[in-house]
Amino acid sequence: MKKTVNWAILAPGIIANSMAYAMKESMKTDDRVVMYAVGSRNLERSKAFAEKWGFEKAYGSYEDLLNDPQVDAVYVANPHAFHFDAVMQCLNAGKHVLCEKPAGCNLQQLQTMIDTAKEKNLFFMEAMWTAFNPTVNKIRDVIDSGKIGEIKNIESHFCNRIPFEPDHRLWDPRQAGGALLDLGIYNIYFAWFMTHFSPVVNRSSTVRIENTIDAWNSVTYTFQNGATTTFQSACDMPSGSDTHDAIIFGTKGYITTKNFFMTQSAEVHVYKNPWGGEAEVVEEIKLPFAANGYEYEMLAATTCILEGKTECEVHPHAHSIQLCKYMDDLRADWGMKYPFEK
Repeated sequence: MKKTVNWAILAPGIIANSMAYAMKESMKTDDRVVMYAVGSRNLERSKAFAEKWGFEKAYGSYEDLLNDPQVDAVYVANPHAFHFDAVMQCLNAGKHVLCEKPAGCNLQQLQTMIDTAKEKNLFFMEAMWTAFNPTVNKIRDVIDSGKIGEIKNIESHFCNRIPFEPDHRLWDPRQAGGALLDLGIYNIYFAWFMTHFSPVVNRSSTVRIENTIDAWNSVTYTFQNGATTTFQSACDMPSGSDTHDAIIFGTKGYITTKNFFMTQSAEVHVYKNPWGGEAEVVEEIKLPFAANGYEYEMLAATTCILEGKTECEVHPHAHSIQLCKYMDDLRADWGMKYPFEK
């Protein structure tokens, strides 16, 4: 039985550097991880990345990378508009795949990837790192303990100010730009996770369309368990002091966390009176990353691959499918399609 996974990174950009760091740090304590190869459309770039992080091989094309029989699994790190082609190349080459979120720009793309992985008996997972975050999981444990009572509402913001450039991936409709797929996906997942994936039974939203993409959106969901969530995501403006923060409100108190999508700390507040005018911090959660947060999804994928699994129970295919459908439904409400969908 194979005891190691030879990892490759496809498209050595910003996110790829983060994953490479997580791999390098993980190798200090986990000998199952092998930093084997990197593939770019530019050989010099690939060589520089491999030398920086310690990969054994560097390839100047995705095809050359995937033709290497020693590559076991590929972390797909290119922008999401190009995930479908890259993932299908990997799967058709017989490689396991961990693909940055969102794995597919729409449900049709995602379902094709999942179906192909299953047909070929290969592991495939969307890299939703929040699912593996120790603090996020601890927050849900606190909710389940009843410390803040019955969960009623989750409020979050993920708003960035990106100056307009027509070719920037967040502003370019040809690259599936906009706030929802890049940022809002985290707001949806975080709230859905806290409800133990209770189905959404009602939704309302508003959107500001710029350059045919959602530059700003505000969404309210009602979950089947009765909880609600309200969130905003934007790529053209911040949202004040709580730009990346979340608050989970219960009947007895609330939980606050900064940078909710990659949080390493949270505070549990309990109301001092029935009106909620005052509250005291009864618990502080502080769980710093072992590396930078990317290690948890990569190590989970490594375990699944070595155990012969085609999906991970922490973030299974069904969760990726439903998450994608939620975003497809919002875009349908807004009448927003990407050029490649028409």
